[in-house]
Amino acid sequence: MTDSKTQEEANYSDNIDVEPLIVREDFSPYFSEVERYQEKLYLGEWEVTAILSSLESKIFNLLSKPETLLEVLAILRILRETDDTSIPGSLFELIERTFEKDERFGLDFWVADVGRILILEFLDIIAEYKRPEDIPRLMELLCWDFFHIPSHILMLIRQHNWHQLWDAINGRYDIQEEYDPMIRTQHYLTREAFKNESASKFQLLKSHQKELLALRQTLRFATTPVLYVEGKTDRMILTTAYRKLFPEEKMPFVVKECDVVGGSHGGAGGAQTLARLISSIRPDSSHAALALFDHDNEGVDAFNKLPRYFVDRKQPKYRPGKISQGGRSAALLLPTPKSREKYADLLNLSIEFLFDDETLELKNSAGQGLVFSYPDLEIRVKRHGSPVVEVRKSNLPETREIVDGKLVFANEIVPMLEADRFAEFRQLFWIVKDVLLTDMKPTVESSE
Repeated sequence: MTDSKTQEEANYSDNIDVEPLIVREDFSPYFSEVERYQEKLYLGEWEVTAILSSLESKIFNLLSKPETLLEVLAILRILRETDDTSIPGSLFELIERTFEKDERFGLDFWVADVGRILILEFLDIIAEYKRPEDIPRLMELLCWDFFHIPSHILMLIRQHNWHQLWDAINGRYDIQEEYDPMIRTQHYLTREAFKNESASKFQLLKSHQKELLALRQTLRFATTPVLYVEGKTDRMILTTAYRKLFPEEKMPFVVKECDVVGGSHGGAGGAQTLARLISSIRPDSSHAALALFDHDNEGVDAFNKLPRYFVDRKQPKYRPGKISQGGRSAALLLPTPKSREKYADLLNLSIEFLFDDETLELKNSAGQGLVFSYPDLEIRVKRHGSPVVEVRKSNLPETREIVDGKLVFANEIVPMLEADRFAEFRQLFWIVKDVLLTDMKPTVESSE
C-alpha cells in the first residue's frame, strides 16, 4: 500500500466534475413556510398585526388549499406564545369576517375539517385571557350546531377556572337537557371539578398569567388620559398622525370619538355630543379628559357654551383652551396653522384641513377621496344708489366644505402618507400633551 494514486484512480478522478463546496450564509430561501414561522417564533421576530394579517389571508384560501393548514397552525403557535390582549378580539373579528365575505363561505369553512380544527385552536388562545368582554361572543358560539364547540368551551372553563363564563352559561342554558352526550359529559366534568377545586400556587399563577396581563392592561387603559374628538375619522387621522410623527414614542393618551352609538358608521357624534360628554367628567374620574372641537360653526358654538365651571387656562394668549374647575377635564378648539387662518376666520376649519391642498386632493386606487362642495356667494354691487345682487359659485378654497369621502381619506389615504405631510399636527399634539399631562389635577377619592 502506498499514498500515491494508482493510474486507474487518477484517470477516474480526472473524468469527474467536482463542484466546489458552497457555504450558504442564509438558508431562508430554502425553508418551507412552516420553517419560516418557526424561525420567527424562536428568534422572537414577529409583529402581532402582521401575523394576524398573514393568518387571515391564509384562512380565506384554506378550503381551496387545505395543505396550508400546517402553515396556519404554525402562525397560531406564535400567537399562543404572545402576550397581547388584542389577540382574542382579533380572532373573533376574523371569525365574523368569514361570514361577511360570503355567508356560504363561512358555513362551508367552519363545517369542514380544517374549520373544526381551527375553531378549537382559536378558543384555546382566547380562553387564556379570560376577558369579560369576550363572554357574549363565546355565548354566541355555544349556539353553533356543532357538538365540539360547546364541549371544548366547557373543557376550557374547567382548565382555566373561568367561573364568570360558567355562571353566565348556567344562567342562560340548561345543559343537562342538552341532547348531545358529549356536551352533557363536559358539563358534568366541569361541575365536579368546581366542587373539588384545588391547585398549587404555582399552577394557579401559571394558569392566570394572561388573565392578570389582561386585567393590568384594562387598568392601564382605564387610567390613561383621553383625547375626545367629534367623530370616527378624526380619531383615525390623529392616531395615524401621532404614529407617523413620533414613531419611537408610545402615545401617552388615547384618542376616542364621542359617538355614543358606535358601529362601523357611527352617527351620534358631533360638537354638541362632545360638549355634553366633557361637561359630565367628574373630579374623581379615573382618567383626565380633553375635548377637541373643530374650528367651525358647530364646534365654536359648543365650545363657547360650555358650562361656566370651564375657565381659561393660565396665560390664555399663549396657552389656549379651557379647564374645568374640577381639574379632570378640559376643552380645546382646533389650533389654527398660519396657512389656514382664513379657514378659521370663516369658521370652516376641520381636522382634514390641517393637511396641505395637495394631500387633500389625493385619491385611492379606485379614484375615491375627499369630495368638496363650494357654496354660492352673494355679491352686492351698488350702482347709482341701487344695489345689484349677483350670485356666483365660490372659487375660494377656504369656503369649500367636505361633503363625502372622509372615511376613505382617513382609512386608506392618510396611513400611506409620509411623516412630513403631518407637519401641522405637531403644534396640536404639543398643546394636547401640555393640557393632559401637566395641567390636570390628580384624581381625588369620591366621598361616600
